[in-house]
Amino acid sequence: MTLSADSILKPMIVAAKVAFADSWEEVESYTVPELEKIATTIVDIEANVAEHNYTQEVADLMLRMQMRATQAVIVSTTGLILLQVEKALNEALAAVAVVVNKAVGFPLVTTA
Repeated sequence: MTLSADSILKPMIVAAKVAFADSWEEVESYTVPELEKIATTIVDIEANVAEHNYTQEVADLMLRMQMRATQAVIVSTTGLILLQVEKALNEALAAVAVVVNKAVGFPLVTTA
């Protein structure tokens, strides 16, 4: 299974919009481009896993690094606190966890 950034971005945006609730208008212009980066990172991870360039450990690290960068951007450009941003991003990833994990063949996206 090959992922596309567009196919996983749409459910991530819907989930983030719900999670941010009343703050969505405030964060949408910052969040959508950051979710695009996460989606692109996931697609890149899948490709590198398929080519045996990334182990699960490296894939996990790459996703965590992008998540931290995304959190920093959203927190620093809005009045939101880190916990609210983290919750919204986790819900966005949960929306695509099954598809992503099936594509890479291991639990890259956890829904904890």
